[in-house]
Amino acid sequence: MALRYHPRMPLIRCAKCGQAYDVPGVIAVRLPNSIATCACGEWLSGSKAALLARLGNPDGVKEVDLQPYKVQRAETPAPSVDPHQAPTLGSPRSIRVIARGAHNPINTVFTIGLYPLWIGRSGSHIELAEAELSIRHCSISLSGSNLVVRDAESHMGTFLDGQQIKEAVITDGMHLLRVGSALVTIEPTEEKGIPVEPIRVEAPKPIEEAELVHKISQRTAAVQTATTRPVLICIGGPLNGQEFEIPTSGLVIGREGHVRVPDEFLSRRHFEVGPDSDGTIRVRDLGSRNGTYLNTLPAQNTKVQSGDEIRAGVNRFRIEHR
Repeated sequence: MALRYHPRMPLIRCAKCGQAYDVPGVIAVRLPNSIATCACGEWLSGSKAALLARLGNPDGVKEVDLQPYKVQRAETPAPSVDPHQAPTLGSPRSIRVIARGAHNPINTVFTIGLYPLWIGRSGSHIELAEAELSIRHCSISLSGSNLVVRDAESHMGTFLDGQQIKEAVITDGMHLLRVGSALVTIEPTEEKGIPVEPIRVEAPKPIEEAELVHKISQRTAAVQTATTRPVLICIGGPLNGQEFEIPTSGLVIGREGHVRVPDEFLSRRHFEVGPDSDGTIRVRDLGSRNGTYLNTLPAQNTKVQSGDEIRAGVNRFRIEHR
């Protein structure tokens, strides 16, 4: 009786930790319709949520155990180096990161040297669990003497000052970084900050299929019941006609705010508009030298109704819900 030979496929390698798996062809052909994860917890095959939603039958999704095919290695191989690029890093540099979340606002200076500063949903130096980020969304690292922000193949992308980027140098001054639904202010500084150290990522606990189906149902219901979104519209001044959606973390308007206005009568951070926990929009003056006005009256921390007019310097804004 002749023996059947099962050829082996090319190595399957985890993009996160670099672990390789030598999977036989007879197993590999099952992977597109199955679930397979690396020892570090990274998905290597399939999307469990997509499969459950598509098949409508949780029992029909099989999980393939890749551990028997794990390729043993003494240590993680060093990344390849372009001989035409200088391999050395410059002196450590600091950056201030400001992120306003519902529970954990952040205003911290980090000093970046050998290791990158990670921003993500979990397993990161800056964790924004409620902002629809990828687990590790993007990083800020040192390249020569430059601070560089890099997208980590996130599902929603990384935007620097309104432009989607894969990699970009962070120049001096304040910049707006949009990750998921969060707005993060970043600014290089000469201050000494918290040294950035590597983070050990624990393998996440497997999600029970029933729990995953429940979460999918909750997300679908939330999308279906979503109401209108608040928008800040400039109706007078240098930005006349431009519109800005107001996120849950709020918008800072000024010469160097989230919304940058070239008006000498504005302070660097003049005023802020953002929702309270109940969704009520408020305008808050940020200690500006010329004041902020709502419908001609001074505004310090004032509730804004749809159609109200905000005035600062030579600029006029209106809040609408769409």
